[in-house]
Amino acid sequence: MEAEDHAQIDEQEKVDTISELDRLKQEMDQEKNRANIAEQKMKHANEIALNERELLIKEINQLQSDNEKVLNERNLITEERNRLQNDNEKVLSERDQERIDKEKYKSEKDKLKNKKKTLKTEKEQLSKKVNELEMKNKQLSVEIEQEKQQKAKALAEIDKLKQDNNKLKLKEIQEKKKAQTELDKQKSKTNESQDLVKEFQQQIETSQSKVTRLTTENQQLTAELSKLRPITTPPRQQSKSDLRLQQIQQSVLPSLNPNMLVGINSDNQYAYQEGLKIFHADKFGKSTVAFNPIISSGIVRFGGIFDQRSSFVSFMIGIADSSAIFGSDLDPYEGENEKKTVCYQQTGEISHIGGDIPGNSEIQENKTVSCEVNMSIIPRTLTFFIDNQEQPLSVTNIPSSIRFWIFLFDKNSSFTISRFENIKQSSAKGIKGSRVFEWGTEWK
Repeated sequence: MEAEDHAQIDEQEKVDTISELDRLKQEMDQEKNRANIAEQKMKHANEIALNERELLIKEINQLQSDNEKVLNERNLITEERNRLQNDNEKVLSERDQERIDKEKYKSEKDKLKNKKKTLKTEKEQLSKKVNELEMKNKQLSVEIEQEKQQKAKALAEIDKLKQDNNKLKLKEIQEKKKAQTELDKQKSKTNESQDLVKEFQQQIETSQSKVTRLTTENQQLTAELSKLRPITTPPRQQSKSDLRLQQIQQSVLPSLNPNMLVGINSDNQYAYQEGLKIFHADKFGKSTVAFNPIISSGIVRFGGIFDQRSSFVSFMIGIADSSAIFGSDLDPYEGENEKKTVCYQQTGEISHIGGDIPGNSEIQENKTVSCEVNMSIIPRTLTFFIDNQEQPLSVTNIPSSIRFWIFLFDKNSSFTISRFENIKQSSAKGIKGSRVFEWGTEWK
């Protein structure tokens, strides 16, 4: 019984062991399945992680590429900003230089104005002396004219007496057969006439000596006046030969065109001519360019267009006595040239001796400005035009030979000649509110 019990117990233990082994095997299979499932999940998770890593690497590479682009753009922007800063500094430097040049120009202009004021007193004193001499000259001229009239009157009376004498002689021949007493009377009248003729001849000789003396004094006074300023001879005092020569000169008019003009440059470092254009160099500086040929006859029109390239505007046009010489880096009216030039300034003012006279239009870019001289009349005249519109201020009694000229100051500015020609009839007709100023006098 015990053996059977032990056998049953052993059998039961075997069964239990087998059951336990089956259960453990099942649990192991389950664990293995779970491990496989976990491994598959791990593989899938690894694949997802790898894919996400590749995506992240791609995004990082893209971000690095974008970052490089941004850095390149930033460098370009930095370079552009530096270039703009350099350009700005250059512009500021140029503006400072322009301001310095402008202040220098204004200072020089103020000095010239002060010099004009100091010279004004001396001119007034000279003007008084000139006026006194002119008054004396006029008085002498009046006396000479009176003497001439008396001489003409005496000659007329002599001619009349001669005619009367001839009539008497004719009557004497016709009435020769008349009574001797009548003949004696006629002879007596003839003798009286001869006495009158002698008396008038003595008066003429006296008048001629007086005229000679007054003429000598007049010449002496004229010489003194010529030392102070040139004297323009009135038309009535010119000889017939001089007038005839002037008429011949005025009747022969050469054909003019802009290509004939040759600039006389006061300073080649500031301005130069190319064809019909005068250019200013790339720096500030005063430059006056006068033009050949000299004008001494006919009606001539000269004009063109100014072109300004800087913010500081300064240019002029005008005429000058043919004897005027323009200096380097000087205004056209400086020194002795003040009384040898007429200036039409950019502001519309004109000047000669004395102050600037306002009244004409401003000279603007892309608008033509012209000077017309009429050398065919006495006194000779100068008229200005803007776009062919006559200007109110004009000049009379200009010199017998002149040159046209232009003035440039600003860097890169220029003047283009558009007109230089003879015209048959003057374009100056006179306009409302016009004023005429005389060459050689002080303008106020």
